[in-house]
Amino acid sequence: MSEYQCYDFVAIDRPLTSDEMEELRAISTRAEISSTRFFNEYNWGQLRRDPAVILARYFDAFLYHANWGWNRFMLRLPAKSGLLPELKPYFPGGPSTLTESGEHLIIDLRSDTEEQGEYWHADRLDDLAPLRTDLLERDLSAAYLAWLLAVQSEDEVVAPSAKEPPVPPGLRNPSPALEALIDFLRIDEDLVKAAGEGSPTESTDADLLRSWVSALPASDKDRWLMQAIEDPHAKIRTGLIAAFRRERATKQAGRRSVSQLLSRAEELRIERERKEAEKAEKARRLEEKKRKQYLAALTKEGSAAWSRVEQLLESKKNDDAVNLTMDLHAAALDSGDRRQFEEELKALRERHPRRRKYFQSVRRELESKHREMLS
Repeated sequence: MSEYQCYDFVAIDRPLTSDEMEELRAISTRAEISSTRFFNEYNWGQLRRDPAVILARYFDAFLYHANWGWNRFMLRLPAKSGLLPELKPYFPGGPSTLTESGEHLIIDLRSDTEEQGEYWHADRLDDLAPLRTDLLERDLSAAYLAWLLAVQSEDEVVAPSAKEPPVPPGLRNPSPALEALIDFLRIDEDLVKAAGEGSPTESTDADLLRSWVSALPASDKDRWLMQAIEDPHAKIRTGLIAAFRRERATKQAGRRSVSQLLSRAEELRIERERKEAEKAEKARRLEEKKRKQYLAALTKEGSAAWSRVEQLLESKKNDDAVNLTMDLHAAALDSGDRRQFEEELKALRERHPRRRKYFQSVRRELESKHREMLS
């Protein structure tokens, strides 16, 4: 299997200038570059510059995928958002890090395995990018998932006795963007479900938000309006929702330990696998019932079924003829009339002595079935 690597950067808060695009072109002459995106993929070789440096200088989100099992997702947030103290508890290190870089906070999440990576699709970063706005609006669900990524890491960067950080609303019923993050970082689904059991109900009700905005002092409203005038790139909605959530935030009681979460995740895994096994067994029995009904119908059809084999041979549909023949063999075994099958096959051989490929295939299939019955 050839190597494959993909580097995808996107600018969200502001478009790149023409000078910045030229600087990026100097990094890669073959990348797809626009005012909002830098995309490059390699079957051999790799990007010549550290992606973290490129992100910090130009972009707001980055995704890396390699088909040998390495995935990486990074976000750049403005330090002036004041998120640093709130985010710190969710990033213990290892595969989940949070660093300051000038005027920015950099979130770096990694999932490295030795397994062959999944098939790539170019919209993956678009699926994940909304998480940046969620974080700026103080929905810290993605940050909690980053903590779970560290919890399940083999590096053991989080002690079993450590208490979980505050569980944000939204984990009980993850959004499409959170589902995409769970999938991309391979976060254990049972661990996420266990964590979600402690997730409070979403508090950003639209009517409550409107009432809160209406009750703001005139000075605060003037401040928001002046920000909209002075900064054309200001995310007023994002800032309002973040302020609303900060004010309504309540202290969470009864935080669980890592060992408690892992134990609950194991209980959920056992229950999920039990249900999946029951579902698979039900499907197997239904398929087995349909198969028996089909074989009984073939037995009832008798020589007419062999006429259909002959028609398939005459139409040069050799594989279909072999499959139907093996179904007739199975029907004969079910009905206990194997002799009739052998006689029909012998008669067919006498009528079509030149169909060597068909008869060779049937013989191989019969020998294989015989070995299965003996084993």
